[in-house]
Amino acid sequence: MKKIFFLFTVLITNYGFSQAKNIDSLQIENLKKELHQIKIEDQTLRFLLPDVTKRFGNKSDESKYIWSLIHKQDSICEAKVISILKKHGWLGKSIIGEDANQTLWLVVQHAQLKNQEKYISLLKKSVDKGESKPWHYAFLKDRILMRNGKKQIYGTQAFWDKKLGKMKIYPIKNPKNVNEKRKKLGLGTVEEHAKQNGYILND
Repeated sequence: MKKIFFLFTVLITNYGFSQAKNIDSLQIENLKKELHQIKIEDQTLRFLLPDVTKRFGNKSDESKYIWSLIHKQDSICEAKVISILKKHGWLGKSIIGEDANQTLWLVVQHAQLKNQEKYISLLKKSVDKGESKPWHYAFLKDRILMRNGKKQIYGTQAFWDKKLGKMKIYPIKNPKNVNEKRKKLGLGTVEEHAKQNGYILND
């Protein structure tokens, strides 16, 4: 009986502690609004980039200027999202909704390598709990591997091939099994991914 009472006490204490860490409804709504604005700031210039590249060329001064604006905005968005992550952790979609949850990933995907490496474990825990989409982890994991000069796992990343003058899928570890891994995450084949984005597949 004493053991049961002790276990019950521990459960109640832990529940109270976890509840104390929760954010209230007003904070949640404010975070949703903030992350919605951050998503606009992160994505808008990227939406304009294809038109600029098509009109002026990939190496044009106009394209370089757009990229300089993107990099500046990425730094601003990164600072905002890192502040949220430090304060609240990787907020799941059941708390802030799918759109705001995805914004956390979008911004970290464009963040400095040190922050990508620092926060990917939080994303993984969120995915394991069903609070973030598995492909968010796949894209970030591959991005980190690529930036460290290692082969990617899921075939999500591409790079600019100077010789070909086109984007090419970054080398994949165990390419024969990549589509099986992608399927488990709800992603189409790497061939479909390359075709949709105009990427060239590795030989």
